[in-house]
Amino acid sequence: MIDIHTHIGKLMLKKALKPSQLLKFMDRNGIEKAVILPIENPEETYYYVTTDEVLKACKRHPDRLIPFCNVDPRRGNSDTSTDFYKIIKEYKERGCKGFGEELSGLWIDDARLQKIYEACGRLRMPMVLHLDGLRNKDNKGLPKLERMLKKFPKTIFIGHGPHFWAEISLDLKRKDFTGYPKGKIKRGALDRLLSQYLNLYGDLSAGSGYNALARDINFAYPFLERNQDKLLFGTDYLSPGQKCPQIKFLKEAKEKGLIKKKTFEKIAFKNSKRLLKIR
Repeated sequence: MIDIHTHIGKLMLKKALKPSQLLKFMDRNGIEKAVILPIENPEETYYYVTTDEVLKACKRHPDRLIPFCNVDPRRGNSDTSTDFYKIIKEYKERGCKGFGEELSGLWIDDARLQKIYEACGRLRMPMVLHLDGLRNKDNKGLPKLERMLKKFPKTIFIGHGPHFWAEISLDLKRKDFTGYPKGKIKRGALDRLLSQYLNLYGDLSAGSGYNALARDINFAYPFLERNQDKLLFGTDYLSPGQKCPQIKFLKEAKEKGLIKKKTFEKIAFKNSKRLLKIR
């Protein structure tokens, strides 16, 4: 398995997660490689973990840990004149395979963010975006995200977070943008967007990704089958001892024949290998 979404260091008011602890978590759960996402946006966590810290950790374990980079779109001149391409290109040359986790408290189509989308597309670096009521904001149905998918067709957007996964169902409310909605699912915007846009993927990590599957299992298994080429296994592991129930959910779905073996393999590692160009 390849985990598209993990962290290291001290982010919350909890003990810092050491790279060695992340590796032990991976070994316990049969995870071969993991992407480590730096946090450099102030809206999400109490502390920062920079791209340099992530690169340093991944350099010690190059066969297991994959670095992504991060730049807050409000850095520099705080307008559209900041040249994010040069910054992100330098990170790529130092080994970063993608961008994220993008967590800025802006609308998802903000002009400053668009400079980052453009740079990631030019550099062929997929990016993980967290959508909720505060970060990478959008309206019901994700119309702003859809405009970005059309405007930047070369940029791979990997959606994540409460609002992104609430859009699995048609009947979501605004309060669901920051929560974990319950109940039966009526097919929502996500199915259409995942099938219509080649550059959109879904990151199944965190409580939001798990909730989208577990809230209506009769919908979940066909959803995984329909979107098997566009979904990525992830945990959002960031604290020692954290529960990551999507691991068991996906493994049991395969073992019980609720999803096909090839579907599990695509979601568990093949899609990530393709996006990250891992041999």
